[in-house]
Amino acid sequence: MPSIGTTSMLVMASIVVSAVALQPLVALAGHMVGWTHDHSSAGVPARPDGYNALVATFGQPCSNAANDARSYWPSQSARNVGGYIEYHTYIARNVGHNVRSHIEAAHRNGAVDYGVYGYNCRLIRGSTSWSTHAFGAAIDTNSARNPLGQSSWNGTGADGTNYGTYIPDTWKAHKFFWGIGWSRPDPMHFQYVTGY
Repeated sequence: MPSIGTTSMLVMASIVVSAVALQPLVALAGHMVGWTHDHSSAGVPARPDGYNALVATFGQPCSNAANDARSYWPSQSARNVGGYIEYHTYIARNVGHNVRSHIEAAHRNGAVDYGVYGYNCRLIRGSTSWSTHAFGAAIDTNSARNPLGQSSWNGTGADGTNYGTYIPDTWKAHKFFWGIGWSRPDPMHFQYVTGY
């Protein structure tokens, strides 16, 4: 028959083992608490197709509305240096609440690597056509690891962990078109228009 001391030790060991076993469940209990996607038409509005629909939806390039919304991103301008990106108000809830808050609520800020860019009043490189960035309809992310012309996605985040395609999958789940499949791949590029 065990002594009182042995029984106490067994009870304590049982509590410790239970606490260790429950630790992952406690961590999951706080995972994405207090946040949900907004898949309403305000959260994920209709995505235009073609140049005329782009202009009808976002207005003229380089307009005031093209950079009238913003959100804060980790590793925006340099690794572990956060900052704001700007984009059109039409996609404000989708970018700021759905995509950005999804990454935050999933505790995956480390998956974001520099640079992250939005609005930029410029032409498409080597072209006389407006970039979708000039409409505030495009976001570049993890661009240092995923430059124009690279045909695959490098999913290593700012924290050095390989997150695979977590970042592009998050954009695509919210109706953003990924530029990786173009004849000149642009793996950093996610835009809210197709056919242009």
